Formats: sequence, structure tokens, C-alpha cells
Amino acid sequence: MRILHITPDYYPAMGGAELHIKEYSERLLARGHTVSVLAMNSRGLPVQGSDRSTSSEVINGVQVHRLNNAYALHNRLFNTRGAHRLMRTLLTAEAMQVFSTSPFSLRALLFTLRAGADVVAVMNWYHGSLAAQACVARSMSNFALVGIPLLHIEREWANYGLIMRMLSRCDGVATNTAFEKEFIEQRSSQRNVHVTGVGVEPSDFADADGAAIRRRHQLADGPVVGYVGRMQASKGTVDVIEAMRIVWRHRPDARLLLAGSPLPPDPRCDVEVGAALNQLGDSERSNVVYLSGFKDSDKPSIFAALDIFAMPSVAESFGIAYLEAWLCGKAVIGASIGSTSCVIDDGVNGLLVPPRDPDRLAKAILRLLGDPDLRQRMGAAGRAKTLSDFTWDKSTDRIERVYTMAHDNRLASRGRARKGA
Repeated sequence: MRILHITPDYYPAMGGAELHIKEYSERLLARGHTVSVLAMNSRGLPVQGSDRSTSSEVINGVQVHRLNNAYALHNRLFNTRGAHRLMRTLLTAEAMQVFSTSPFSLRALLFTLRAGADVVAVMNWYHGSLAAQACVARSMSNFALVGIPLLHIEREWANYGLIMRMLSRCDGVATNTAFEKEFIEQRSSQRNVHVTGVGVEPSDFADADGAAIRRRHQLADGPVVGYVGRMQASKGTVDVIEAMRIVWRHRPDARLLLAGSPLPPDPRCDVEVGAALNQLGDSERSNVVYLSGFKDSDKPSIFAALDIFAMPSVAESFGIAYLEAWLCGKAVIGASIGSTSCVIDDGVNGLLVPPRDPDRLAKAILRLLGDPDLRQRMGAAGRAKTLSDFTWDKSTDRIERVYTMAHDNRLASRGRARKGA
């Protein structure tokens, strides 16, 4: 198949969505498909040919095209005097919200129409304009459209009727969890919804050296609770910090390792996270280790250095970090939201706590710190689940089936249309 992936960002920008689409692109290419990527370069990262409006490069065999100025032009338009007033007369409030997050680009529309793809898949529907322009292109062409929305159910945008109507126009939808699948089916007419999940690459964790991280940061053999990811209140970072203040009353030997970016004194540090850290007393602060801007190759060793991984996020479509911790045999703690409850089996491979509840989080941490055998059993169960269900190869198997099914269904519907004509 000829596959076009449309995404707000692509490597070297890296986050959960960016890793997701990069793994799919490279693995589908290795399976013999022709794969290209159209990225909006929304983070303004320096890339080859960035002085041009459109640039192209090959990354690990994948042809990547970037519309370098799309977001700059979009922001300039929305900052033009009178633009909001005019758009409010043309669009509903919901449509205004969808189109304010990302540009509806004529260049992207034309590129999609000219790509000659059999399947076009749009990743990360928070940037709703990308999905909208793909829906328009589908109505003018013969390709099959697949949505990979990565819905964060707790966010307002995931509940927009416009998003659901666009999902209904797709030939197939891939979700990260059964919770996301059910959410879409209840709110749209889309019935070709499939759980494809996400993944990790086990070989990346084969040489994880937690002892080296402990030596480097003077962690010795004491208990270490860790958080690895973006430092944001919605990801649970503040809850972890506040819970540890309770934990230290009972386990003053415990250390908190915060690995991610940005962290103080970086001025870009999340305001709420910075405030929580500033409230720590001197003795508490001495028990916190900060790892900001670490190399991606160090991530497996960071997870391996932990005794417990805690990420009580309320903003997850899945949570790849749980899988990364499990590959290192670590027990995990997450928030009991719909998506995370599909990932963590409470009491089996980790613990679920109510969202935004530092007291309950502290109790869960203390329970695991006090029971090494339970931690070991949970970590082993999580590792087994990851290897069974959540490697990138297995996730790519599932998305490949969705693409094939969508393509076949599109061909069949076109055949029926021709016969009817």
C-alpha cells in the first residue's frame, strides 16, 4: 500500500504521539509499504530547508515533508485585528475551537490530493484542522481515510460533536484503548473502530543499567520513587510531589527522582510544578533528584534505577511510560481514569488511585515501599503483559490490519457506487 501519515509534528520533535507515528512509519516501510509523512512542524524545530515554505528529507527511509511556515501563518492570521470577529460570524463556537489549534492549510490539502496514497492516516486530533482538511480531500479523491485521534477524554475538545462527525467520515478509526473505542462508538456513527494500542521496543531496554544511574546521582541502595515524563500538573507531577511530602513522614529514606524537561531553574518549567517544588523544605528538597534534558538512550536505565514508577496522570490516551517501567520490571501507579484503567490491572501489575488525590497516592507508594515481594510480582506481571500485547511490532500488526481493511472497504464502496451509477 501507499500510505501517507499526516501529523502535527514528526521527528526530531519527540513526544508520545511523535514516537507513535515514527514507529508506525518506519515499521510499515520495512514491511514493504511505501510510506511518507506530511508534518506541520508546529514546534518550529530547525530542520533541513526550514527557510523554505516546504521542505523534504528522508529519515530512516521515510520521506518526510514539512510545511514549515504553516503555524506561523496561522498564528499571524488569528492575531490579525478583526479576524476573530469575522470567523465567529462564519463558524460555530465549536468549529472556532477546533480550527484555532492548528492551520487549515491549502498546501496540505493539495499535497494530500496529489500524494497518490491508498491510505491516509491522520494522527493526533487535538489539531482538528488536520483532520478536517483530510476529510475534505477524501471527498475529492479515492483514498481510504483512517483516524488515529488519540482522544484525551477528559479534555473538552474530545467531546466536540464536530470531532465525532469527522470520525464518522473515516473508513476506519484506530484507538489506543477499549475505553476510547467505546467513547467514539457511543458518540458517532462510526462502527469500524479498532483498538491498536501502542508499544515499546524490548531490545531498547536490554542493556538498562539502573545501578549506573544510582551511582551517578548518589542514590545508593535506598528506595527510589520516580516520575519520568513531561513535568505538567495534568500528568500528575504535582500530585507525586505532594504525595512524597506525606511519604517522607514515614519513610525519610525514600528519594524522589524527577526525570523530564523542563525543570527548575528553567523558566519554561510548568508554573504549578515549580510552585510545588518551591514549597518543599530544605530536608525535603535534599531528597529530590532532578534529571532534566537527559539523553533518550538513558531512559531505560532511569526506569531501571527506580523501585516504583508513579504517574497519576489525568491526561492520557494510553501512557507508554507504564510499559517502559514494566519492561524494567517495576511496579507502577496510575490514576483511575478510563484510559489508564485499560492499561493497568489494579492489584496485578500496578495500583490505581483516584485522580488528583495525593493522600491516596501516598498510601499506595507506602504500601509498595513496604512490600518488596509485591513490587516484584507486579513488575513481572507488567513485563509479561507488555511483551505479550504491547511491543511496537504487535501494535504495527494491528494498525496494518486496520489500513488494509479500510482500503478494501473503500474499494468495495467505490465498486458499489459505480454499479449503482
